[in-house]
Amino acid sequence: MGILASAFPWVQYSVINKYSADIWYGFHLFLIPFTYFPDPILGLRVAGFAITSFLLLAFFWSLKRLKVAAKFLWPFLLFFSSPLVSYHLIMARPHVVSLGLGALLYSFLAVENLWGIFFASLGISFFHLSLFWSALLILGVFFIVKFFVEKVLVWQSVLVALAGLVAGWLLRPNPWGATKIAYVQIAQLMLVKQAGIPLHSGMELYPLPWGDLGFFALFLALWLVAILVFVRARVGRRTESARQVVILWSSFILSVIFWLMTMFVAERSFDFWAVFGVIFMASVFTYLLRDKVKIFVATFGAAIFIIMAVYGIYQIGKFLNTVGTDARRFQPAMEWLKNHSKSGDVVFNVSWDYFPELFFWNTKNFYASGMDPIFQYVYNPNMYWEAYYLETGKTAQYTCAATACAPKELEETYTALTRDFKVKYLFLDKHFDVNLYDYFSTDKRFILRYENSNAAVFEVL
Repeated sequence: MGILASAFPWVQYSVINKYSADIWYGFHLFLIPFTYFPDPILGLRVAGFAITSFLLLAFFWSLKRLKVAAKFLWPFLLFFSSPLVSYHLIMARPHVVSLGLGALLYSFLAVENLWGIFFASLGISFFHLSLFWSALLILGVFFIVKFFVEKVLVWQSVLVALAGLVAGWLLRPNPWGATKIAYVQIAQLMLVKQAGIPLHSGMELYPLPWGDLGFFALFLALWLVAILVFVRARVGRRTESARQVVILWSSFILSVIFWLMTMFVAERSFDFWAVFGVIFMASVFTYLLRDKVKIFVATFGAAIFIIMAVYGIYQIGKFLNTVGTDARRFQPAMEWLKNHSKSGDVVFNVSWDYFPELFFWNTKNFYASGMDPIFQYVYNPNMYWEAYYLETGKTAQYTCAATACAPKELEETYTALTRDFKVKYLFLDKHFDVNLYDYFSTDKRFILRYENSNAAVFEVL
């Protein structure tokens, strides 16, 4: 299809297919070299290593630009700030790149490097358009703090950052279609959540449960201590330079905003909380502590860091052993489909989150859903509910095209699949889709064509 192609028909019933655009365009270009590895799993792991390395190096360069002390240690504190953060940072996701670019943008604003501001902003919208708001938030907070501290309006930085965001938006096929998709993922998702519509989304799209703050216990304690030192220091009335005061106040405000977003909007904001929380802590350590105190704090902090690292490694291993899966678990089923189906046949993947694995092994077929459920819901709410009841195991033989249905509104699953989804094959995870497997196995209109211990493929007659 080529790098200028914008259509993505592999998720048939989604606004991604409808608007034919890519909000992750720059990230997908970045991944291309890793697809040439003979072993695609190895290529994916190398890509993940490269992405995590970029974040840590970008964060280090940002700290170096901010002239903080012990700049080699703070990237490690970021990585081990919480097992949840560590788990996110080792993923091959554009969100990780955006974190690094956000830290770079902040540091370029601090030193008024206009070219750096432009390219960091460009990268944010180019790699992950839906996170353009993070650049605007960083820019807005810095602009306001700079004005109140120095009585300076940094209009040049603002205009250059906006130009970078626009450039990153335009440097993709079908930028207007990408804008529509980003609007769905940001604005319409918020509206749907506020309406209480039960999207079967990942937990990262919902606020962090207060009980899960325990995963951030040590980081939270260090952050609160830094805030206490910051408040008691009466920043701006001592010997700090104007630039140091701007960095202290802006990083403090950004860390608080992202913490509030983590607790009340979506828990995936905790990555940004960790980034700006560490920048704030590093700034307090560098600008507000005397040298003798720094030695004591560094010694005590090193012990805390070792505990955080050990705890983080243990928790990540525990988490992966609990919910981790074999990366090749669906490969045999997808190989069978690839060899026995026609190009473009639609496969009904019972759960939207099977899609990455299915697409990874088989691009010959199209799939009913993929990526965030909000994309399917906005495309067609009725079809979303028909799939939702099957995915959640609430129904098997019958499904429903509304949030809540009376018995007379139920219709046969076969009818919905053939009339609305026009599917040729069904894909099930045998560990989760037990009710559907039992039902399809007893209905002669569904023929079991392939199965192993992990997956089953039915043909729809």
